[in-house]
Amino acid sequence: MDFFKNRNKIAFWSALVLASIEIARQFALGDYPETGSATADFIAVFACAWLIWRFNFLVDDYQERKHGFVSHRSTSFRLGLSFLIGAVIVLVVESVVHRFFREAGSNLLFYFLRGLFHNMVILVIYFAMQAQRKKQQIEVENAALKEENVLAQLDLLRQQVQPHFLFNALNTLKSMVKGNDPKASDFIMHLSGVYRYLLQSTMKQQTTISEELEMLNSYAYLLKTRFSDNFNLDIQLPAQVLNSKMPPLTFQLLMENAVKHNVVSMDKPLHIQIYCPDDGHVAMRNNLQPKKAMEESNGAGLKNVNRRYELLAGQGIEVSKTDQYFEVKLPTISAKGH
Repeated sequence: MDFFKNRNKIAFWSALVLASIEIARQFALGDYPETGSATADFIAVFACAWLIWRFNFLVDDYQERKHGFVSHRSTSFRLGLSFLIGAVIVLVVESVVHRFFREAGSNLLFYFLRGLFHNMVILVIYFAMQAQRKKQQIEVENAALKEENVLAQLDLLRQQVQPHFLFNALNTLKSMVKGNDPKASDFIMHLSGVYRYLLQSTMKQQTTISEELEMLNSYAYLLKTRFSDNFNLDIQLPAQVLNSKMPPLTFQLLMENAVKHNVVSMDKPLHIQIYCPDDGHVAMRNNLQPKKAMEESNGAGLKNVNRRYELLAGQGIEVSKTDQYFEVKLPTISAKGH
């Protein structure tokens, strides 16, 4: 229940219930020799309860306008203030009812103490509801901050991918143009397609595996142009997995890492396979033939991929390495979320 949207209903019905219970209790004890006394008592209890609620709502409104009144006042101060004002309300209402509507000789102290008890009951309910409301507000704020943090981290990770890709692609194109390679125009066409996808991906946190593979085939063409038959890509994915989600440019980054760290030659061609090892993952595997003079690497590429999956899927990637191959297993993200 939204406390602020329903607070008037809460005040009315809680006051009505409290008054009804109190009158029923005193009827059962035989405290009302005539109906008039019960009516006056009902009005007194209802009025006290309703006014106590309204006072607390007025304080809420004041705090909302001042933006932070609560943060500068302790809960005990607020509780003490509410109890004190509630006691004043009870004293005034009960005194008026006692003077004009009750029989002579009635004990005003009894009615005042009863009103103080009702005041405490209302305050317990009120502060419990306020605590629940604050808890919900904190949860909403934390969720919003978490989402903003996730988006900011994803943007940072994606920005790390883009310059790396462009630098390598332009270096390859430069070599082709210098050598008057007739495939340069096709290379440029596929490069523009890949870079168009890269630019479009800046607007997305996730993409489908199908879309990623479409871009990957163009990227593989760029590598195939560079390495000829020394580079091979084999994609074996079932149709049902193609609509699953993944972070954009994941395959491209993993493929780029494979080329960067492995020998690609006529004697040692590089074979990359994309397949489903099980229902919950898609894997990219390459034969392992590390370069003798390894480039310095801090594992930023894999850390990038792993962090994006932790943010989007709630779980990281799985990396396995043997003497024969290197494999990265990626969790599949359903189209409805993770």
